[in-house]
Amino acid sequence: MTLQSRNATIKRVREEGWGLRGTIAEELASDSPSFSAENVRLLRHHGIFQQDNRDERHQWRERAFGRRYDFMVRIRASGGKLTARQLRGILRLADEHGDGRVRITSRQGLQLQGIEKSSLGPVIRRIMELGLTTLATGGALNCNVMCCPAPRRHDRVHEQLQSTADGISARLMCYLAAYEEIWLGERSLKRHQTGSGNSTGHHAKSPDGESLLPHKFKVALATPQDNCTDIYAQDIGLLAMTNSGRIAGYNVLVGGGMGTILGVKSRQPALAQPLAFINSRDLLPLVSAIVRVYREFGDRSDRAKARMRYLIENWGLDRFKRVVEQCFGRSLQPPRQLEVVGYEDHLDWHPQKNGDWYLGIHVDVGSILDTDQYCLKSALREIIDRFDCDIRLTPQQNILLCGIKPAERREIESVLDRHSIPSAGLLSNIRRSAMACPGLPKCNSAITKSDRTLPGLVDALETEIERLGLTDLPFTIRVTGCPIGCTRAYLADIALVGRTMDRRTRQEKLAIFVGGDTLGHRLNVLYKDLVPADQIISTLRPLLRYYKIDRHPAESLGCFWHRKGIDDLKRFANEAASEDATQEHPARPHQVDGDPCQGE
Repeated sequence: MTLQSRNATIKRVREEGWGLRGTIAEELASDSPSFSAENVRLLRHHGIFQQDNRDERHQWRERAFGRRYDFMVRIRASGGKLTARQLRGILRLADEHGDGRVRITSRQGLQLQGIEKSSLGPVIRRIMELGLTTLATGGALNCNVMCCPAPRRHDRVHEQLQSTADGISARLMCYLAAYEEIWLGERSLKRHQTGSGNSTGHHAKSPDGESLLPHKFKVALATPQDNCTDIYAQDIGLLAMTNSGRIAGYNVLVGGGMGTILGVKSRQPALAQPLAFINSRDLLPLVSAIVRVYREFGDRSDRAKARMRYLIENWGLDRFKRVVEQCFGRSLQPPRQLEVVGYEDHLDWHPQKNGDWYLGIHVDVGSILDTDQYCLKSALREIIDRFDCDIRLTPQQNILLCGIKPAERREIESVLDRHSIPSAGLLSNIRRSAMACPGLPKCNSAITKSDRTLPGLVDALETEIERLGLTDLPFTIRVTGCPIGCTRAYLADIALVGRTMDRRTRQEKLAIFVGGDTLGHRLNVLYKDLVPADQIISTLRPLLRYYKIDRHPAESLGCFWHRKGIDDLKRFANEAASEDATQEHPARPHQVDGDPCQGE
């Protein structure tokens, strides 16, 4: 593409596409329960996703009705930070307008589901009144910026990380007049006239939010001691180098991504690669330069290859770096020798500054709700009403309650006990690490269930692990309803990826990937495809057994499987299956004339 044609493309996107208005306002005011296909596409940039319950489609067809649509709304929270007031308001919205559930996303945001079209306006307005936004949580924009959420004691590093995440989020945030015009209406005009605004800053044009990107864009920050944000899965991953308790700079990694098409060599997941080292002072300008290069040169003609990793794959990292340097205005330093050495889930009690504490609470499949087994939503509502603590959302879809006084610890534990919320110490390692995307029935891309499958799968794996005497084994398992790879599945020790579902029998089949790494810097690989859901445990059983009998001291599960390789794992599994068959059906003794056993 020539410079002239590139500039024409950018101009067209800014002038024609960037308004993102379509006829959303007109259709919002209509009696139709849904939006047109074009407006559905535009609404993703507003953080609004049209859905229907795919489990119920056949019922509506039998009644000669169309699909019954509702909407999912995704809420942005840079680094997972919320106030008690904000979470309280979101919980209330879920009860009043949604299906009662608040879901924590794997990018440290929140989702509300089951919202009727007629409620979208009131819901978005209430979210904005809380100082939050749904804008730029989907579509071809910069997604929620991820950062370790832990407010550690005497730790300026994490404070710097969180401040930097906020700075990047603001730098890459878009300006979209249509957002407020559609969802606030006359209130938007009044706000502009009075100069008022909320903390999301929609009225100040961001220097790097001028136009749509070729595709969505993801940024995350981490330290070598705690890669809880999985920086190798991001378009830009920032690994902090510390000196005397402060961040001196970052290794900048580029080109990660989890989206894949199984069996297509050119559409496999990719790890971000080290591009350069940059001091903290120059980080924001460098991030801006990378985004501008991607905006101008990313492939807009083929959505399947529009992510930044394909631009880097096409050019090569050296050429990409040269163009970034031209945009940045000077040469970049080579990356430093920094290695990820740790990964934390931040569950349980931890000290923070000023003598306060924070508590990490496990949230099963990221869903804040009340069930017959436990009442997490009621417990959280009582705690934030009584103690007004700050909230942090983790990349593992869990929640941190922060700023808790020492005298309040026992009272909070009592509330959790009364609502049957187990403490982190009672959870197995596999349950602590397990993650799943929503999957069926609401996700339009899903092929199989995910969050409905995970609890039972974890139960079965816990039993298997205990039988093998591996209860202290730390490893990660992630389940995703399609190959897109939400929850950063292709980094886990074990990933289960939805592949097919029989329409008649409703039997699901999944692909099993193994050999990833708890630290998040190695991709897993396909072990077996199209495994029926009820055979997942029996397929994994020999691999776990192999690990038990032939591992090296301190060798992790994923590292063992990676060392052995797929062929060797399959060989062992086949031999184990043969042995089991022999034990189940032993050969008859050789019979000779006069054998007294003959006929028994």
